[in-house]
Amino acid sequence: MLGTKMHLLLLILLLGFMVMNSAQPQCDPLTQYADVNGDCCKMCGPGTRMSSFSLCQDPQCVECRDNEYQDEHTKNTVCRRQRYCDPNKNFQVTDHKNKKERSTCLCQEGFHCSSAECITCVPHTTCTPGDGALFRGNHTLDTVCQKCPEGTFSNGSSWGGPCKQWTECESGDHIQQSGTDVSDNICEANRNHHILIGVIVLVVLLAALGVVLCIAYKGQRDDARGKVKGCFQSCWGENRELLRETTVDMTQPTAEEELLSHPQEEGAGVPEENEDHPSYEKTSDGLFSDNGNVVTQDIGISSKLSRQESQPHTLTGDPPLLNSDNS
Repeated sequence: MLGTKMHLLLLILLLGFMVMNSAQPQCDPLTQYADVNGDCCKMCGPGTRMSSFSLCQDPQCVECRDNEYQDEHTKNTVCRRQRYCDPNKNFQVTDHKNKKERSTCLCQEGFHCSSAECITCVPHTTCTPGDGALFRGNHTLDTVCQKCPEGTFSNGSSWGGPCKQWTECESGDHIQQSGTDVSDNICEANRNHHILIGVIVLVVLLAALGVVLCIAYKGQRDDARGKVKGCFQSCWGENRELLRETTVDMTQPTAEEELLSHPQEEGAGVPEENEDHPSYEKTSDGLFSDNGNVVTQDIGISSKLSRQESQPHTLTGDPPLLNSDNS
């Protein structure tokens, strides 16, 4: 009997609850809310807050202030505070310009979060010489180091530097010292290469010098050849004329031929007698002095000299004088 009464009571309560739910309106849980009267009212969108003087269907929404945010629709009258990124905890200084979502504090370069909550940042692991960074650390993960494999090296400490490849020597060079995991290859130029370069430079210089000397020699030879040719043309021609003009007949004519060919020639007449020079007397055989000596030979020479003086010539200087006074 008692059990039957309890079942009837539960059924009545269930029916009453169903009637009450069917009487209330169905509101959008993302953009609406139900007021005390059971009406569905509008909420303010992300990045804003609701003013205290808002109406149900026409709320007054106000933008969040600096360092505040609202990432969903709300009927609240205040915005949420952005997180403070403390540089003393190795966080980057962040300017919170986005008011529609919560900003994330980022660790400084070379640091990562110490935990999932990222309450503070800690330095990355440093790779020592001989080791390189296999994975470079970021905001959330630490650096992972590895030993440099063959053909690579790392000569410094770094949290993000990978192992570097050994240097390959260029053509004509050779490896003076092979690299290790902490040092690079050391290349050195071959001596034969230097000698070859020196020989090529020397040959080029000698060729250039030979060209210059050849040009200079050719110019001097042409100039000397022109001078010699001009000298021969001028001097040889003048000498031929000089020899032709100064040719002298060395035969001695007789006194009678001299008198007949030049009866009025200067110096061929009878010389005047004076105290210094003896007088001459003309005869059919020749000329005689006051002492009776024959001077035919002297007269021939005198006539010959007089004849030479009358002929044109180009020789400089006066002809030598012959003394007609025979002692």
